[in-house]
Amino acid sequence: MSEQKSNFLLPVIGGLVVIAGGIGAYLIYKQISPSGVSGVMDIAKIIPKQVLFAASISGDPNAWAQLEQFQSPEVKKYLDEELQKIEKQSLSSGDLSYTTDIKPWAGDVMIALLPPEVTTPKAQTLPKLLPVSTSKLAQANIDSSDPKVVVVVQIKDKVAAAQFFDKVKGKAKVTQKDHKGVQISLVTGDNGKPTSVALLGDYAVFSPQTNSVERAIDTFQGADSLATAIAPVSLELKTSLIQFYVPDFANSVEKLIALSPNPRPIPPQTLTQLKSVKSITMGLGVDSDGVRIKGITDLDPNLIKVEYKPAPGKVIAQFPAETMALITGVDIKSRWEQFTKDAANDPELKTQLDEVRNSLKNSPLALDLDKDVFGWMDGEYAIGAIASSEGILAQSGVGPALIFQTTNRPVAEATLKKLDTFVTGNGLQVATKDINGVPVTEWTSPQAPGFSVGHGWYQKDTLFLSVGALVGAITKPSNTLESSPTFKAVIGSLDKNNIGYFYLDMDKAWGWYSSRFIPPAEQSAITPEVKALINTVRGIGATASVPNKNTTKFEFLLALKPKGGV
Repeated sequence: MSEQKSNFLLPVIGGLVVIAGGIGAYLIYKQISPSGVSGVMDIAKIIPKQVLFAASISGDPNAWAQLEQFQSPEVKKYLDEELQKIEKQSLSSGDLSYTTDIKPWAGDVMIALLPPEVTTPKAQTLPKLLPVSTSKLAQANIDSSDPKVVVVVQIKDKVAAAQFFDKVKGKAKVTQKDHKGVQISLVTGDNGKPTSVALLGDYAVFSPQTNSVERAIDTFQGADSLATAIAPVSLELKTSLIQFYVPDFANSVEKLIALSPNPRPIPPQTLTQLKSVKSITMGLGVDSDGVRIKGITDLDPNLIKVEYKPAPGKVIAQFPAETMALITGVDIKSRWEQFTKDAANDPELKTQLDEVRNSLKNSPLALDLDKDVFGWMDGEYAIGAIASSEGILAQSGVGPALIFQTTNRPVAEATLKKLDTFVTGNGLQVATKDINGVPVTEWTSPQAPGFSVGHGWYQKDTLFLSVGALVGAITKPSNTLESSPTFKAVIGSLDKNNIGYFYLDMDKAWGWYSSRFIPPAEQSAITPEVKALINTVRGIGATASVPNKNTTKFEFLLALKPKGGV
């Protein structure tokens, strides 16, 4: 395996570096076309259809400027310093500046990873009397089996581009070749690595491999392009910065794994699951709430085995405002049943699952994993981490709380009774008490004052389990999570018709983590800029929805505090 294969993303960086400092001026100066500038999807018309992955980056400075509404002076200083380091490392000549030399002319950018072109030598071309090993044949084709990268840059200002390329004239060694009437220039800059360059209308095409540029030329002249493979979907991002495209998901995953330094075969059942996803389109943007990622997955309805139901979101009302993290969803039972069906086709996984089943069945609990544990979890559920310093939680500072809705309460109660019996036999005391009008079964320990675990039914179909003082907070929260300003800011703008949420309160989570896991001596090592960057994040929210059997949608929000805000 070649070094290039094990570092297959590095040519992307190399291609972008060439944009900055390795192109002979006349390559564009003499070939500037008078046509107008088009959008990002026009760039996709230059990218071959058979891509593993592609990303488009907005060249609109006004779009990127939207991030400044969240930048405190400390954060701006930190980011400026980091960008200066990147610029210094990327530009091959010290007298070049991205801001003054590149930014005025470079518009939208698309980076694509193309599949390798593996060709087998024809038998008749080999010497008949000379033995040739398969390893030598593989070595002869090693370049064709490496990944291919192509970078396309929109030229939004021809005059500024000409001035830039004129500035770098003479800084590179240039040789040329022709492909179907288009001039390809092989440019070798200060780093000694050649890059192929071609001008196609209002776009400059770059690649470490000449044949990748040739494929882009073929596409520009009429071959099938990425534009024909991308479904015309709207991600509904207010201001889009970056978009990602995986037009053939299963094929891309297979080939990317094969390109890794130590590839492992994909189990057939896993490959079947991958094939249920046809394509993925994802975008990153910015709005008044922060940085948002949205994605749409195109599915094969014939391979979707589980019906996804929307989560009502009612269980969230039982969590107090002190909740720092929360995961919600619906119908664990169906997910588990499908998992066991898939495991039956995987001998190794089936063996492990059977061992867990037998271990639990033969334990003092005598539980049936499928029936007693997962069989009754057919409603909405929530798992939360709640900040508390009372009783048993004084040392940890946080405790868990779990809520499950079910239509099969008798089975759930039978499982709880087995747990009560088990803990009684292991030195704990089990008693029932009233907490906020809810009957709660509580486990306590005479040897550990303050220790308690409680479970009960605050509604006919809704079970909760929690620790210590959190039992009271769950049965009747004085201030609910839904009323929390942070929760509203992080979750409020996400799709309501979803299959569950993920929520994290950054202030609470960072305060808890830093106070317990970062020693005082190391606290001072965190720079003011890094602290300001962390403090800028209000929280993280994510959700997913399944509007139909052909589509899933997902959304992720990095909620940020406004500049000078809280």
